[in-house]
Amino acid sequence: MASLAAISESGRSGRASEKTTRRAALAAMLALPFVLAACGESFDADIQAVKAAAGPGGTNEQFANQLAGARGQVAWSAQKPAAYKDNPNVVEVVAKIDKTTRAGAKRQVEIAWLNNRQTKQVALERLAIDGQPQSLVSGALGLLMMQLE
Repeated sequence: MASLAAISESGRSGRASEKTTRRAALAAMLALPFVLAACGESFDADIQAVKAAAGPGGTNEQFANQLAGARGQVAWSAQKPAAYKDNPNVVEVVAKIDKTTRAGAKRQVEIAWLNNRQTKQVALERLAIDGQPQSLVSGALGLLMMQLE
């Protein structure tokens, strides 16, 4: 009888250890995205700084939303720019604006700013309309023409 109890006990402890192992594996899988996110650098503060900085007619965020209009959308992203790889304080923030004009044409505007974390300065870096780099003057004219389309 004692041997039957011992067999019964070992069977229960085997199932308990399986449950513990499964729980540990599940916990590890659930924690993995958080661990990976902690390894990468967060640019949320940089995006917020650029959005809040003064732009044409208000903030940069208001400017991007105005360009997108009712039929467009704005996607914000940030990264370390290759040109400033030696300066850890400089981050490039990009607003990609996908817009449909009144005539139904699909247009894409990409505006990039540099955010210097140390000096708290935000500067316009580049502007592209439909993948074509623009100077400040031709870019402003192109944006104006796009608003009129």
